[in-house]
Amino acid sequence: MLLALALPLAAAEPPARPHRLILDHDGHAQFSTLTTDFRADIDERIREIPPNVTTFLLCCGAGRFYFPTKIGLVDPRLKQLNAEHAKGNDPFGYFLEKLHASGRETFITYRMNDVHNPTDADHWNMPLVREQHPDVIARPEAAARGDPEWMNWSLDFSQPEADHYLRAMLTEVVERYAKSMDGLQLDWMRFPRHLSGVGDEVWAKREYLTRIVEFARQLTQKHGLKLSVRVPSTPRGCRVLGVDVEDWVKRGLVDFVTVSEFLDTDFSMPIGEFRKMFGSAMPIYASVEIEHGWQHHNAESLRAAATGLYACGADGISLFNFVGHADFGVVPYEWIAGLESPSTAARKPLLFSLPVNKYRKEMDQPAVLPVQIPAHSAVTLALNIPPLALPAWRARILLNTDAPLAVAIDGRALERVPTIHPPELFLEYIVPPNNFSNVSSHRPTRDQSQLYRFDSALLQPGANTLELRNETDQPVEVRRVNLGLW
Repeated sequence: MLLALALPLAAAEPPARPHRLILDHDGHAQFSTLTTDFRADIDERIREIPPNVTTFLLCCGAGRFYFPTKIGLVDPRLKQLNAEHAKGNDPFGYFLEKLHASGRETFITYRMNDVHNPTDADHWNMPLVREQHPDVIARPEAAARGDPEWMNWSLDFSQPEADHYLRAMLTEVVERYAKSMDGLQLDWMRFPRHLSGVGDEVWAKREYLTRIVEFARQLTQKHGLKLSVRVPSTPRGCRVLGVDVEDWVKRGLVDFVTVSEFLDTDFSMPIGEFRKMFGSAMPIYASVEIEHGWQHHNAESLRAAATGLYACGADGISLFNFVGHADFGVVPYEWIAGLESPSTAARKPLLFSLPVNKYRKEMDQPAVLPVQIPAHSAVTLALNIPPLALPAWRARILLNTDAPLAVAIDGRALERVPTIHPPELFLEYIVPPNNFSNVSSHRPTRDQSQLYRFDSALLQPGANTLELRNETDQPVEVRRVNLGLW
């Protein structure tokens, strides 16, 4: 007789969180530059996307839209796009179809509050609901007195007219394109203001935003689609914005989360805090924006940002607006080679920078630059180095400041190199004049650039201290700190 032994079952391994390299495409560069052969335009764009990109998020519009909406309005400046709509064509839908057919995970990303140029006379970006109900905005009193902060004009989703409009738009875009996509992203960081009030008043109204997520979940589930959200880079920032992402995750309302600063890149984020809130199963991706430290990204800084964010626990990288620039004749996809994994992202050389106070809002992590150093005084800044960035055979620090400083890392003095050198460590992309960004005006001159070399063995993985000492009789401002590793 055979005896059956009751053996303990092995504990099931938790499913691996999906790795993604995400392109978050704002759409404008594509739909504002259409020729009379839009299919050829889009086919070329699809063909050039490199194979390491797993997921493509295509923006359906800002305050106005890129598809032939019956609920909202189409951007009137996009003449060829409007001409195609008049002929019954849908370039946006064609782009989605081709993306989906290419085998990539395809999402529509919906900007919850894009308020570019809210007071322009031609209303090119004004949501229809704001034309019909001018007071459905977050800070009508500030707008009335002429406060130029764009986010004063963000829709206030605690007001029923704004809520109904958003639900109608989400329904239209999902119902129209469900067969050509895998999911929908709700982008709460473009722009990060969705409720009226200040401080705790916003958090007290968080249920209005949660109801929108509940609605979007029901809508996407109806069609078998995923739902993701882009939110602030810290739990504190989520609270400031009224975004109860912990509740959304715990209730199963979203399939993955992308954490982000507003328009700027941080090389580290407290992803571990989100992991403790969410549990081990929820995929968390980190957003790399188009700028860092008064600079536009280049290949070296993209690799450094990805290396730092992987070290913080990111399951993948999302590149916001990397392909959104009309300034590029051809998108430099070679810059993102290797960003698909921690080991390949860490390929040298790498360019790190410290965060600057250019776009920072109250929901973002704080900046450390610019910093004023009084005469005969010093400041100490944190310099965090991801483990995979070391070892390095060469290291340089470049400061944008008007006077030489004495610089030390963890108490060890660095050697200043008083020779002619360029104002950047690596070749940078400089924004042309009259662009939305004003980065070009902050490119240092040679006499504002102080270069220091040192043995890279001074650096340790994780926390380092950078001391900047002003030995002159006048205060000195430090505007940029770059670290290059080879």
